[in-house]
Amino acid sequence: MQNLHSTPTLIIHHCKVYDPASPRFYRHTALAAAGERIIAVGDDAEILALAAPGAQIINGRGCSLLPGLTDAHSHLSGYAERKLRIDLSDCATLSEALAIIRAKVDAAPPGSWISGDGWDKNRWGLEGFPDKKLLDGVSTRHFIALQSKDWHSLWANSSALQHCGIDETTEEPAGGRILRYPGSREPLGILQEKACEKMLRAIPPPTFEQLLPALKETFAEHHRLGITGIHSVETPADFARYQALYRRGELGLRIAWYFPARYLEEGGMEDISPEAENRFLKICGVKLFADGALGSQTADMLENYRELNHAGVEVLTAEELLHKIRLGVERKLSCAVHAIGDRANRKVLHAFGAVQTASRALGLRHRIEHAQLLHPDDIPLFSRFRVAASVQPIHLAADIPLIERYWGARGRHAYAFGSLLKSGARLVFGSDAPIESFDPWKGMYSATARKYNCNPAEAPYYPEEQIPIPEAVAAYTANSAYLAGEENRLGALEEGKLADFILIEGDIFREPAEALLQTQVWLTVLDGQIVYQAR
Repeated sequence: MQNLHSTPTLIIHHCKVYDPASPRFYRHTALAAAGERIIAVGDDAEILALAAPGAQIINGRGCSLLPGLTDAHSHLSGYAERKLRIDLSDCATLSEALAIIRAKVDAAPPGSWISGDGWDKNRWGLEGFPDKKLLDGVSTRHFIALQSKDWHSLWANSSALQHCGIDETTEEPAGGRILRYPGSREPLGILQEKACEKMLRAIPPPTFEQLLPALKETFAEHHRLGITGIHSVETPADFARYQALYRRGELGLRIAWYFPARYLEEGGMEDISPEAENRFLKICGVKLFADGALGSQTADMLENYRELNHAGVEVLTAEELLHKIRLGVERKLSCAVHAIGDRANRKVLHAFGAVQTASRALGLRHRIEHAQLLHPDDIPLFSRFRVAASVQPIHLAADIPLIERYWGARGRHAYAFGSLLKSGARLVFGSDAPIESFDPWKGMYSATARKYNCNPAEAPYYPEEQIPIPEAVAAYTANSAYLAGEENRLGALEEGKLADFILIEGDIFREPAEALLQTQVWLTVLDGQIVYQAR
């Protein structure tokens, strides 16, 4: 035990303090914090001896004490905004979705935007995409624009298309696709990738005050699951909201922020004040897109999709990708690049290889977001070029039928967690919320069990790619802290680090993986303050 000569304000005793260096993953039974810092870790008698009047003392009841978890890929404001807009994620059929849209239209004045997300043609059993006529049947007096579950396709009615000047004469933008009726140039009502951007910018965002209650509710939902931080991939406007919340003492999560690449060249960072960074907010880098997604069949592939006569959408060419990454490196920014298809991942890895010398000299920590399908020849490049694999294992739980349908045997190297670890790559885990649940225990289970819909009765999908539970925990703690350059402050229960930690029932390291699905968080502490305590 090391005592940093401060008076504890919070003591947790009679618990199992997580220590990844210990063979049993626990070495001590108590922890003391003073303000926002951990000041001592040791045995019960040692830590309780530090207690002074006014200290809060909590009996951990034999629970496991872990570092606070970090969701390393989240769209936090997008999740909160879903509470204010149409959410089609639970709709099992097209007719159910149309009924929800109609109810929203009936409650809104003509000329309003009706927006939302979550629709999934794959779940609805549709062979193709839904079209604008279905939405026109609900209303042509409103502008209707709805993002797909994966956010890579946009379903719009005729009014929204006309408002944005998208018609038979409109050419597809580079890196985007406008779907059209067969044998015609008439837009079908589905926009993909960069073709979505103009319409998305036309949708009025909620005001800060409108979004505030939803954000506070969102913070509380994260705390109940043991999440104390996120890596956010959002706009400067979203970051400005978090700054305002921090100034008001109401920011409920630590946020490592990656801003969209277009702001590198177009400007738009005016809302980010010089004092932007603090112990809750950090600007980490820039986010780029190399391709689309499996759900929309726009991920960039080395070979065509099964059943389809195309290989996806190249959102950025190899030359464009390298140019933007070089620009980020010149500005001393780490780059997070979305890549799902095997061709996209190969291009991104080679682009990072081209800048590896400069990146290492600057201490940059690049990452590929999703890394869903990899050619086996490319897996060693993550370690060689020091590129982290920022993956969302919860996607695997939902994607297995799509992988089998569209990628076939190539799915052997989809979500290749085990192969990545064996190659020496650094894994970090997130959720991609609101596209999937941000429940980290389901995420860990998906990485360790690899079962469809996190159903224990299902057979594991390529079990050779399963990883041990300690590696899954590291992907939510130490590895996410490292990737954000915060390994000296976060990610471990050590003296001098920030007091972000959680108490959970049971011992996840000595129980079957299925126990993860029943994990109960008893206590969540953020910055030395109890933000959640189970009753």
